[in-house]
Amino acid sequence: MYRTDDGPKTSMTGRQNELRRLGAALDDGAHGGTVRALVTGEPGIGRTTLLQACAAAARARGWITVEVRCPPHEHLPPFGLARHLAGRLAALLPPEHPRRTALDAVAHPPADRTGPADPTPVAADVVLGHVRAALTVLTAGAPVLLGLDDAHRADAASLDFLHRALLAPPLARVVLVASARDGENRSGGGPGTLPELLAGARQLPLTGLAPSQSAALLRRVARRAPAPDVAAECHRACAGNPALLTEVARVLRERPADRAGAPLAAALRPAAVAELIGTRLAGLDPNAGKVALAIAVAETHSAAEPLLVSHLSGLTLAETLAAVDLLVCMHLVADDDTLYLRHRVVREALLGRMTLMARNAAHLAAATHLHGKQAPADRIADHLAASTVTLDEPWAAPVLLRAGQKALAAREPQRARRYLAHAVRAASGADRRTAVLELVDAEIGIDLQAGLREAVRTLEETTEDALRLPLLARISTARYLGTDPGATARTTPAPDYARPDWHPVHALLDGLAAYPLPDTARRTGERLAPEEPGPGCPETGGADCCGADRAAADAVVRALRSHLTCRPADAVHGAREALRAEGGLCLHPVLRLMALMILAWNGRDADVTSHLRLHHDCGHCHAHPLHRALLLPVTAHLALLRGRLRTAHDRLGASLDALAHYGTRPQHPLLIWLVGMLAEVRLAMGRGPEARALLHEHGCLDGPAPDRLHREVWLTRARLRADGGDLAGVAADLAELTDAPGGPTGGVHTYVHTVDLLTQVGRHVQARETARTLLRVAEAMGTPRERGIALRVLGALGGAPEGEDLLREAMRLLAAAEADFDLAHAAADLALLLFDDGRYEEATAELSTALELADRCGARPLALRVRQRLAAAEGRSADRSPLGGVLKLTKREKQILIDAVRGSTNERIATTLHITRRTVELHLSSAYRKLDITGRKDFPHLFRTAGLWPLLVDSAAT
Repeated sequence: MYRTDDGPKTSMTGRQNELRRLGAALDDGAHGGTVRALVTGEPGIGRTTLLQACAAAARARGWITVEVRCPPHEHLPPFGLARHLAGRLAALLPPEHPRRTALDAVAHPPADRTGPADPTPVAADVVLGHVRAALTVLTAGAPVLLGLDDAHRADAASLDFLHRALLAPPLARVVLVASARDGENRSGGGPGTLPELLAGARQLPLTGLAPSQSAALLRRVARRAPAPDVAAECHRACAGNPALLTEVARVLRERPADRAGAPLAAALRPAAVAELIGTRLAGLDPNAGKVALAIAVAETHSAAEPLLVSHLSGLTLAETLAAVDLLVCMHLVADDDTLYLRHRVVREALLGRMTLMARNAAHLAAATHLHGKQAPADRIADHLAASTVTLDEPWAAPVLLRAGQKALAAREPQRARRYLAHAVRAASGADRRTAVLELVDAEIGIDLQAGLREAVRTLEETTEDALRLPLLARISTARYLGTDPGATARTTPAPDYARPDWHPVHALLDGLAAYPLPDTARRTGERLAPEEPGPGCPETGGADCCGADRAAADAVVRALRSHLTCRPADAVHGAREALRAEGGLCLHPVLRLMALMILAWNGRDADVTSHLRLHHDCGHCHAHPLHRALLLPVTAHLALLRGRLRTAHDRLGASLDALAHYGTRPQHPLLIWLVGMLAEVRLAMGRGPEARALLHEHGCLDGPAPDRLHREVWLTRARLRADGGDLAGVAADLAELTDAPGGPTGGVHTYVHTVDLLTQVGRHVQARETARTLLRVAEAMGTPRERGIALRVLGALGGAPEGEDLLREAMRLLAAAEADFDLAHAAADLALLLFDDGRYEEATAELSTALELADRCGARPLALRVRQRLAAAEGRSADRSPLGGVLKLTKREKQILIDAVRGSTNERIATTLHITRRTVELHLSSAYRKLDITGRKDFPHLFRTAGLWPLLVDSAAT
């Protein structure tokens, strides 16, 4: 049983299938002999809750319910269960019934009675006769449900008594539903045991809740809806166990709302879970608790071996295996050759109960044991990295190196520095070079500026050529991301220690981090322009008189300038040229990121994938965490285009986290660009509040005009305004975007969002012009997916038959390109057009396709809108539902209603549409009647219906 708040116990979540099976048992028992059912499962799985729900259902049918719960072993004397049953039956009999007095005497013996707790055989037979007689009396009036909770605690004498009372011979109209915890049967086997009582019973083994049920339970207990990724993580950590989920949700409930997205370490380590598991195991086997804790320590990135668990617990191997067998029967440990706790929250709770020094001692003991057994370095490093104490004995260099790498991966650079400093002194050859680079990464992670100085010092001191390029790559990235550009610029290696053209490129790029992409392209182009040759000097191009670094930088700048001026072919050519330059972008990862994004924006997925593969094989820069983080936006963009929204979200989040971890300031242009991408994905996933919080955190909700922000950020902000009904704010943002110089900084979706916003604020002419511009750009790109997206946008703005032809061609191209997200939008747009043309069956089929694709992508807002349209179209909405009313509006009524919502007067609408004011009034009156409102004053209430405004705007546009 679990609680959902601090008050009384409440109803359960899920278990509908089990309730149906118990309902069938009640049906069978109402007219036949004794029916038995056994509910089993691990601790906290919800057995008690299910029994109580079954009892409530039986009472609703008019049954008599007798509920008996066995108390803990130490509180239940022999024959105690039989006494409890006698007391319950006595309370149900009429006061004057002769059996009641006898049963009361059994349930409440005199206080001065002495002698054994078990009655004599003769006395037991007498009690048995009273119980069977009482059940016979009760079943004459109604069927009886006997609920026996925690039957595994019952003693053999009581179970034998129940067996004889119910089954020797079987009583009619009695249903016995018992619950028992797996692995905790007190009575053992043989006669008078639980297996004998329930032989042939209907078995109902309970397993964990489904993910959606776990999310519902978390929402109910925490009193707010957790983010989808938080709910999924809690479900995995608890394996769907309701009791564990409830304890985690209580911790989440105590968190401030603004920390809802904070790390889950505290929530996944509830003290109540450790107390519950520890107390339960102590009552069964004193060794079981020791073994469970040893498994929690030994289990790091892989399962634990029995020998290591035996060493940590201080038990013999035989004692360890016996305790493990109990844990396996309780479903706390997996039944496998290696050992691991099935519920990560149990492991975290047990570890959280230990002091820091106890954990250090345990992990060092594990590392020492594995070192003595000559275990792989990776396993030893797992435990060494988990300890926070200073090393007190020499360890092998590979172990120290792996421990440092694991600490770096866990974002613990201070601890990583301790291990890596030892590794640098102990290692040689390739291991030492790796340790040097990892140590520089740790220093940068602790303090970016100090780490940069350390990297420069290491470069100037090294005598190994194999270290120079990787160190230069790290210095290059740190200089660009430095929080103090001036200080960063002053921290630079002497010319003798760098490549010949490394310094000129950085001198040109210094300070450009203060500008957004359009300004970056212009200013970098000016600085990269070759100097005028002197008298008598031959004229040469910039790329001909400089090395690989400067040639690559020049190619990226030319590609970016071409992209911003809508010349896709030149942009792709420049990006390819930059990436082909041998080693030219290896030392300038920000430029490489830009070159790859230009290819991705222009639909060259194959080129991007090929260069990412080459980067992975590059020994100079792939191992650097920041370099890997700077490539995540590229793979995220590709995932977004393919409709894998969750993958795109996770990769962008990981990139942002890594850059923030290494000291990049919140308003850095690179971070702002990533923020815009991540906010766009969150909007597509239906996580608008999180998108708004992200923009607010980085100062992007208000303030600077588009010349200081990337347009993706500006468009996302406008879309958030539109979701909140602030159409005036949307119009103002669009006006600034239109007036600002420069083109879009992203791919085709920048145009898509612009067209959508223009349509929502009623600027249809400009929306069509932008859609045609998108089609010209997409045709210049020459890629099917981008052309399909452009045709979808243009087709959604047109009517039949032209719009239908465009949308069907778009769907063909998008399906071939496996662009499920845009294909879902195209199917939804086509459905609206078909509805307007009266082709309802075809429209419903397209909506079904759109819904399937939207659900697959995780696009919750789109899926919600499609479901609402399906409900309205198929008549499932109420007769006076606003959603159903929208689909009843004529196209003219929709147009006039939209203008009225946007604030236009009747006179202005009449002038715009070239009709009379009386005609406007008649159309509005008809629309009000269909929507069940009285006038403009009801607009705020009307548009509280989720999805109504997009449905109205989308259907009016076709």
